[in-house]
Amino acid sequence: MYKVHFRLKEEEYQLVAESLDLTHPYFVSIKDMILDYEEGMVVNPHLEATKKRFADISSIMIPLQNVLLIETLQPKAKPSPKSAPVNSNMRVVVMPNQDENDED
Repeated sequence: MYKVHFRLKEEEYQLVAESLDLTHPYFVSIKDMILDYEEGMVVNPHLEATKKRFADISSIMIPLQNVLLIETLQPKAKPSPKSAPVNSNMRVVVMPNQDENDED
């Protein structure tokens, strides 16, 4: 994954994408944008504006001179239920399925 920092019409944007195409000599093509990528718990109003601005766009070609920085990101691992922290005071109770109790 990549995070691209760039300027567009005097405003700075950051987009996260699965892939970039750097084969064109004058443009960076951003494809497979990830608009719901979040870095923390705090709501970023700039990120919300970016989501609205690029919501209907599948790819974008940015002039190379407008690109400020390209970062390579590690994909975020999705937490599995097994990796949840266990509290010693917590008890797990498995409730029977309602359908199992109804014998027709």
